[in-house]
Amino acid sequence: MPELLLQETSAYRTRRASVLRGEGDIYLYLEDVVGAEPETTSIVWVANFLPAPTDARAATPPGTPPRMGPGGTRHPEGCPELGQNLSLVWFEEGDAVALVDAEGVVAAIPGWAGRDDFYGYARYARGRSPLAWELTNEVRQVLDHKITESREFWNWRLGPVWPEIRSSGLAHLEQRVGPQDAAWPIGDAPYPELIASRHRFGHEDIWVTATTGLSAQRMAGVEQYLDVPDGATRIELAIARNSPDQAGAGIMGALATIPFGRCTWLGEGHTIGGVPGSYPAFGSDRAALLLTANPPFVPGQPPPDLSGLMRRGAPVTYLWIMLIDEEAFRMARGRDAGSSLADLTRHGATWIQ
Repeated sequence: MPELLLQETSAYRTRRASVLRGEGDIYLYLEDVVGAEPETTSIVWVANFLPAPTDARAATPPGTPPRMGPGGTRHPEGCPELGQNLSLVWFEEGDAVALVDAEGVVAAIPGWAGRDDFYGYARYARGRSPLAWELTNEVRQVLDHKITESREFWNWRLGPVWPEIRSSGLAHLEQRVGPQDAAWPIGDAPYPELIASRHRFGHEDIWVTATTGLSAQRMAGVEQYLDVPDGATRIELAIARNSPDQAGAGIMGALATIPFGRCTWLGEGHTIGGVPGSYPAFGSDRAALLLTANPPFVPGQPPPDLSGLMRRGAPVTYLWIMLIDEEAFRMARGRDAGSSLADLTRHGATWIQ
C-alpha cells in the first residue's frame, strides 16, 4: 500500500496534489476533483529510493506506475533522500503544482502536462522519458521564477485583500460607466470571491452589469494558446441592457465561475453554445454566448471604455457578452469569431443585448 507523504488541495478546490511513496519509488500525482470522482490529470516520477530495475515491467506491481529504469535517472543506484522541508507550491492559475525542498524544485507538473508523452519534470530525471523529463538549467530557472511569483501571489491573495479588490473594481466601473445601483454575489464557492454590479451608463436608458473579482487571479491555460498573453490572462465580464433587470447577472453567475471552477480560460471570440430558446430573457432565437472586447455598435453610441484597470501590474480585459442566434454561433465555431462579429455588425447587432 503506497504511503502518503504529502497531500494538498488548491485554494480553488479544483485540483489535488499528492506525493506517494510506493514499492521503491516516489511519485507526484495531480488530480481534478470537480467531478463526482477524482480524475488523475498527470503523474510524474520523483525518485527511486531503491536501485533502478533493469526490467521495469517485471518489477512493477499491478496497478502501480513503473519504477524509473537506469537510463532515465541520474542515480541508478537509488536517489538521495528527499529533504525534510518538503512542501507543495500551487501555481497562481491553480492548474499546476511543484514539489520543493530547501534546495529548490524536486518535481513539477506544469499546466501543459498530461499529453504528448509529457507528464512533468523531476530533479533526478535524466533525459526525457514518459515518466519524467529532465530538469535542465533553463527549465529550472523558469520554474524557480514561477514558484517565487506564485508564493508571492498566494501570500497576497489569501490575506485580507478582498475589500480592496472589490472597492477598486467598483470604483473603476463607476468612473467608466456610472453609479452602481445594485450588486450580487456570484457562485457558491467561497473562493475566489466574485460579485456582479449594475451601473447606469450616463443619463441613457442603458445599464451595464459587470463582474469584479475574476481579474484578481490569472486564468489557467492562456499561455498554451496565445503568444502574447498580457491582457488576456486577467479578465472581467460585462453585459449591457436597455432595462435595469437581473438577466445579465444571471448569465454572469454561470460564466464567471468557469475559469476557476474548471481550470480553464475565457477569451476573445470564445463561444458558449446552447440551443434556441436557452436565453428567453434575450429573445426566443438566442442560442449561444459570444465574448468580445470589441463589440459592434451603431454610430454615436459606442460602449463605455473599460480599459485602465490593473491587477498586480497586468492590464485587465473586459469581455462583453453578446447573445447570438444559431446561425451566428455556427459561423463563429466553423470559421472564426471575427467573421461572425462582422456579420452581426452588418445586420445591426450592437453591444446592448
